[in-house]
Amino acid sequence: MSSPTPAEPSPPTLDRVLVTSRDFDEYLAMFDVVPDRLLTGRVLDCPGGASDFGARLRELGGQAVAVDPIYGASLAGLARLVDDELRRGVQHAHDARELYDFSWAGGFDAYLDRRATAARRFLADYARREGHYVQAALPDTLPFPDGHFTLALVPNLLFAYANLFDLAWHVRALRELTRVAAEVRIHPVTDTSGRPYADLSRLTSLLADVGVHTRSIEVGYRLREGTGSTLICGSDR
Repeated sequence: MSSPTPAEPSPPTLDRVLVTSRDFDEYLAMFDVVPDRLLTGRVLDCPGGASDFGARLRELGGQAVAVDPIYGASLAGLARLVDDELRRGVQHAHDARELYDFSWAGGFDAYLDRRATAARRFLADYARREGHYVQAALPDTLPFPDGHFTLALVPNLLFAYANLFDLAWHVRALRELTRVAAEVRIHPVTDTSGRPYADLSRLTSLLADVGVHTRSIEVGYRLREGTGSTLICGSDR
């Protein structure tokens, strides 16, 4: 009698939401948008984390607001958090290196440099505040009127943390996002280990029942295997 084949080890997942320092160009690739599109109205970055997206867009003449529960911290406290989270993200990427594709960034070392540079730009912009960083968290009500934004970008929160947030949470979050934005783009449609979101069909069906339409597009950006899709949502209101 042959011995049973050992089970494949489960890909690592994160046990809490990671505060990530993504840069502007990464956003363009993740969400398949071009700067000209971003300059046509207000843009919501939710969660903004420690990204330099809003700062860079405003430098180009755009209007951007970032939302994240971490924005209630002092500058010194936030700087410590960003530094700690940068190290945690690097460790996760290193531990699960076989799941990642760093070619879009120019390799692993270039990926680390881009994250660190984005974090510095974010902290410099956060120091100025000017109302561009709002403390709030999904799926709670966001402090904006209906239809306030032309576009909302959602990097690595919905779907990415399926181990932390259930289907009902996702429905509430997307209903709130489509309340405040005419269009919502979510990336990726996988969890933090690259597994497809298992409840996507149920989610899109429940959203359709309340007038939120969805479609998926393929994007050129790849951070992990299977992360080539972005979900686009809009309301019929």
